Amino acid sequence: MKRRICLWLAIAISMMAAAPEPRPDEIARQMMQAMGGEAAWKQANYLRFSFTLNLRGSTKVARAYLWDKQGGRVRLEDKSAEGKFAVVLLNTRDQKGAAYINGQKLEGAEAAGTLKSTYRAFRLDLDWLALPWNWLAPGVHLKYVGEKSVKGQVYDVVEVAVDQPAGAQAVRYNAYVSRESHLMDYCGVSPDTSLWDWKYTTAGHIQLASEHANPDKKAVISMGNVKVMDNPGDAFFTDPARGLSGLK
Repeated sequence: MKRRICLWLAIAISMMAAAPEPRPDEIARQMMQAMGGEAAWKQANYLRFSFTLNLRGSTKVARAYLWDKQGGRVRLEDKSAEGKFAVVLLNTRDQKGAAYINGQKLEGAEAAGTLKSTYRAFRLDLDWLALPWNWLAPGVHLKYVGEKSVKGQVYDVVEVAVDQPAGAQAVRYNAYVSRESHLMDYCGVSPDTSLWDWKYTTAGHIQLASEHANPDKKAVISMGNVKVMDNPGDAFFTDPARGLSGLK
């Protein structure tokens, strides 16, 4: 009998040791299903969101977006710390467009630089809104890191490396996906080891980020009044005076 028990234990230990680790693409598909399904994300037409960073009680960044997800157009409204109000109308597919500061159109190198920085900001801000939806997109590379526990809950940790434009270094996120809800509850930005928690809102039958908090940094990122829309009108992508404050 003892010999049988030892044999069973040896077999069980061998099976546990040989168990394959979770595949990042399978984690991604489970996550998207829990957030409303990949088909619903692909069908979304227009997204309205913001990126407002509050650090230690002071607003450091305040950007608002309208994104034509199917057509690639973006409207950015940005009020800088100096009080200058910027409007940028950008096509993300060719990175061309027009930029305005306090109603005055920029030209030449100044315009080109603003369009370039806007595209980079949009790419990064969009990660904070919808990174879980883009794990399987071109230019995104996944690596399973391991299993970790946060506040008594078990998470699969996946490194999500997102290629950046113009040969810039990839941004690497450490994503913590709950084995219970299949949602990405926490995310770190490598090499920083602190974690941002993710809160979600439902818009257009899918879940998108609504707010992030990082207690270590005393920082909060708000994504604003997140909406999925059908057709807000082309004027928002052509007329700098057509402000997002008037978009219902």
